[in-house]
Amino acid sequence: MIHHHAFRLVQRKRRNRSAFTFIEVLLVLTIIVAIAALSWPQMSRFLQRESVMANAEQVRQLLDHARVQAVEDGVTYQFRYEPNGQKFVLLPYELLTTPASPTTANTQTETAVDVTQAIVYELSEDCYFYTPTVLSGEATAMERLSDPWLKLIQNGSSHRDVSWAAPILYSPDGAATDGAVTVADEDRRYISLSVRGLTGAVVTSRIDQLPELFGASTN
Repeated sequence: MIHHHAFRLVQRKRRNRSAFTFIEVLLVLTIIVAIAALSWPQMSRFLQRESVMANAEQVRQLLDHARVQAVEDGVTYQFRYEPNGQKFVLLPYELLTTPASPTTANTQTETAVDVTQAIVYELSEDCYFYTPTVLSGEATAMERLSDPWLKLIQNGSSHRDVSWAAPILYSPDGAATDGAVTVADEDRRYISLSVRGLTGAVVTSRIDQLPELFGASTN
């Protein structure tokens, strides 16, 4: 009987201990959920900031690549982006500006297609290329690419209706035309990238907030 009573006491202690452990687990989970709920807004803002920074960095890399490509190939390259959109691309520029006979022009086009099938890159869905028009009252000059340039782009026909901003040009000597590109998100955070004409260098601004006056994307 003594052994049986002792065995029952041990079982009761184990049951009590198991129940207490379960309560501890619930308590810990409750604390974790509460902390997560409190920290999520800050985490969400951090992730959104990271998105703008990552997209701006991708654009900066292509701008830097444009300068290198122009110097290495000895031809002028153009960087284009879609105002209030997400597309951007790097293409040779001389194709439509260098006078040539029809035979020469055809040869240039075929060679360019073989060597440089350009890719149209896109920003993530939460970002876009911001174009300030509120203060100036003037719309950004835009144009569609003509067929010789579209032929240099992978699946160029699918970009026939895209309207692009005026190009930022990179010359074989490393210089560029002055230009600026602004990447923004739905919450008006933005980063500006400025191209210095003399050196072709890209200067990236700190992340900042657009004033309420400017609003968000007009898509």
